[in-house]
Amino acid sequence: MPRDSPSEKSFFINAYTNLTACYEERNIGSAIGEWILQDLARQDFTYVYFNSLRNTAGQSNGHNDHGLVEISAFLPHALLLLVMIIAISHMLHFFLRRLGQSRFVSQMIAGILIYLFWNKGRHVESTDQYMLLHPKNRRLEEALCSMGVSFNLFLVGLKIDPSSAWRAGKKPFIIAVTSITIPVLITFLAYMCIHNQIGYLEKSKHEFLLFVIAIICHSYTFVQAEVLSELGLLSSEIGRLALSASLIQDFILYSSFPVWNSITQSQIGGKNILMYLLFFAIMISFIILVVRPYTLWIVRNTPSHANVRQVHITLITILVILMALASDIIGAQDIAGPVIMGLAMPSGPPLGTAMIRQLDLVATELLLPMSFIIAGREMDWAAVGQELRHGLCLGMLTLISSITKVITLVISAAYCGCPLKNGALLGLTMNFKGIIETWILIEFRSGGAISGATYTYLILLILSATSISSFLVSKFYKPLDKEFIVYRNVRDLKTQSELRIITSFFNDKPIASLLDLFEWLTSFRANRCTCVYALHLTELKGRCESNLIGHHKGKDQIDTTEMDPIHNHLVTFAQKKKDRVTVLPFTSIVPQENLHQDICSLIVERTVALAILPFPRKNSMADVEADERERGLIPIVLGQAQCSVGIMVYHSLTRITQTLQTHQSHIGVLFTGGPDDREAVAIAGHMAYHPYVHLSILRFRISSIIEGIANNMEEIHVREQKLDDEVIGQLLVENVGNDHLAIREVTIDDPVQIILAIRSLGDNYDMLIVGRRQAHSSPLDNEALVEWIETPELGVIGDLLASPDFKTSANILVVQQHGSS
Repeated sequence: MPRDSPSEKSFFINAYTNLTACYEERNIGSAIGEWILQDLARQDFTYVYFNSLRNTAGQSNGHNDHGLVEISAFLPHALLLLVMIIAISHMLHFFLRRLGQSRFVSQMIAGILIYLFWNKGRHVESTDQYMLLHPKNRRLEEALCSMGVSFNLFLVGLKIDPSSAWRAGKKPFIIAVTSITIPVLITFLAYMCIHNQIGYLEKSKHEFLLFVIAIICHSYTFVQAEVLSELGLLSSEIGRLALSASLIQDFILYSSFPVWNSITQSQIGGKNILMYLLFFAIMISFIILVVRPYTLWIVRNTPSHANVRQVHITLITILVILMALASDIIGAQDIAGPVIMGLAMPSGPPLGTAMIRQLDLVATELLLPMSFIIAGREMDWAAVGQELRHGLCLGMLTLISSITKVITLVISAAYCGCPLKNGALLGLTMNFKGIIETWILIEFRSGGAISGATYTYLILLILSATSISSFLVSKFYKPLDKEFIVYRNVRDLKTQSELRIITSFFNDKPIASLLDLFEWLTSFRANRCTCVYALHLTELKGRCESNLIGHHKGKDQIDTTEMDPIHNHLVTFAQKKKDRVTVLPFTSIVPQENLHQDICSLIVERTVALAILPFPRKNSMADVEADERERGLIPIVLGQAQCSVGIMVYHSLTRITQTLQTHQSHIGVLFTGGPDDREAVAIAGHMAYHPYVHLSILRFRISSIIEGIANNMEEIHVREQKLDDEVIGQLLVENVGNDHLAIREVTIDDPVQIILAIRSLGDNYDMLIVGRRQAHSSPLDNEALVEWIETPELGVIGDLLASPDFKTSANILVVQQHGSS
């Protein structure tokens, strides 16, 4: 669509003339509206689609003399549309999410369905047949959509830390560059071969070709984060690579805003290009020199654990709207200002999380869904049927781009040392599309830069590419289902093998109990040491990129530059133990629902034999919310960890000590039989070598009366009894002459006797170790007892020991052997 020729009058003279004329009529609001829609469009400081909006401004019945829409008639119409799009998209997502589809797919389909079923009279000249999407509401609908997209992209920029693009490393940089340059070049060459069959640029300038190809080939961080989060892959290896690579691509894209818009403004002369660059530089300078210092001042002056004042949130919200308006006025994309402002602001708490908490619901659930209705309305289904060859050519370009990206990333991943399967899945992940690409196409279609057929085909191709890619990724990528996994537990370790332990914690409350446990597990045998992977879990708040940070360079050098202070106690403990204990600190920053993934991934990568998960006692007077977060993590790790798991029930008020070498400690093991109890004995066997540990094993034997009752379990019972005897016998052989080891056997007739024996232990132990599950022949393997358990993850005996009724200061270690049933 050709632009209007530039006016001879200057920008400010036109503005003054319009304002003066309307001031005489006492209508300043209409003056601003007329100025923006008419004068600025002729001056070419806005997008070309304002021309079409201006032309329709006074032609509909719902407008006043100055072309403005009646708000009172639009409000119920907008509310009805919101109710419909939200209800239909949620119903669709209920079914489609089982196929690995994101909310974008459900919302896009809902927007298309609303248009198809309720507005069948689009191609009829009479507009009375429009039930919902009446032309008189077009301007306000697009205004709401633009506001929703602007706020969403501002929140995206707020969640991104631009400095992480420089810290991403070599691998994400190679993936980012190759996954954008090679597909763009090959797709452009393919277009040059078949361009005679495509007429979709006949109405627009040639530079839109590069932008349309870039839409197909580019991967946006916001889109990647949204889909990966819904697939539960945000903290996986592929998820982190995809986010880092797309972040680098976004950084390159945002840096090219001035260059791109200079190209699109080149038709109006060098003077206007210089004015555009000047105004763009002024906007950037205002964000960097005014907005960023202001937001940093807010962060510095907000007390810890306090909320940001509402006046600051309101002012920043107004600035987002002004930045979008300023971007549009100077000729840039209206999303440029909000995105750059979000990138300039500090991410995370307190300000970043406060802004997301205040704006996310309105922007995502109320304003953004209108974009999908507009996207469905702009689709021209009649042209689709008439231009099938046109669609086939566009589909071929999209297919070439997608396949090229997958092949490129397979090669790049192989070069970086990643498996070929992960490279192919990463290529599929980088093909995810979303609301950003959709909104850009809406703007092109509204401005006449692309035809209705091209727009319809591109929307359908984006929808298809995202649906197929997300389905394949969810189907074939399981982060914890790895080939050639070596499943390990403590009992199967060889005599001279290193005992590898992983522990996770949210705060410093379990550190004292963990130090006690690691002290007791410290081996005093020659050529045997203990390696502890200390993982500090931090919930991801106000950011979209998860991260796993290793604070070490090899096993001998600790990197303290970014290490959390909470690690200091563990590192100091390892330094005192020298060659016997090694501590490797990690920090995991992931969403709440993905906290288990880094634990399970490190277990597999480092062939860990034992995972220690802190579990606060219910009467510990600790932070209830933090305790629930720790307890909620345990059942997931129990089900997915590829090693033995020890749940350490601790007292949160225990004070931290750095050594126990002069303190006699008493460890008790309650042995009823079964794989978990045998693993508990194996862990206790490592403690028996400590010179300051006294180990007592209380073994419960089943009487002949109970054996006779369960005749069908006799064979299983005999086999389990033999394995139990082997474990106890091996422990005795290894500790010949060790007077710190004592084993006592108690014969029982019913479960009540076990409970009474446990209650008689008193407060004579520093730690009690017990298996989580008992053997099938055990009287404690009883459905009636299981129903009374308050915390099933601790088992019958563990739940009894951890209950407030059991008065003891001892920590409790509940053990589950991997692979036991």
